[in-house]
Amino acid sequence: MTSDDRARALIEARQARPTAARLQVLRALLDAGRPLSHQEVQQSLELDRVTLYRVLDWLADTGIAHRINAADRITRFSVSSAPHCHAHFQCEQCGRIFCLPEGAPILPGPLPEGFVLREIEMTVKGVCADCAHQG
Repeated sequence: MTSDDRARALIEARQARPTAARLQVLRALLDAGRPLSHQEVQQSLELDRVTLYRVLDWLADTGIAHRINAADRITRFSVSSAPHCHAHFQCEQCGRIFCLPEGAPILPGPLPEGFVLREIEMTVKGVCADCAHQG
């Protein structure tokens, strides 16, 4: 399935209209393979800032994408896996953020009875493979 097909399917699964702007932004997130900031998405698309902010907010509000609030205070967006319960890795040299593979234990044990898990935000910091190789 191409990123075009996947973007359309993700939007239509929410019973929403796949507008040109929604499709463009979602394709950019799918093709990147890593979380992107508003600025990074804007550099690759020809959308005005307001439209881009609205689309990113809509994608996050509908659960198609999720927001990643990093220590550098830049919000990044990534296509969601449901529920969003995986950690991220932020490179201390280049600042890029990567989704870490799912399956690694995030919680040390089960939640207390009656608690409902909705989301986990966890960022691991270090040096990415590209930066480690350069220096």
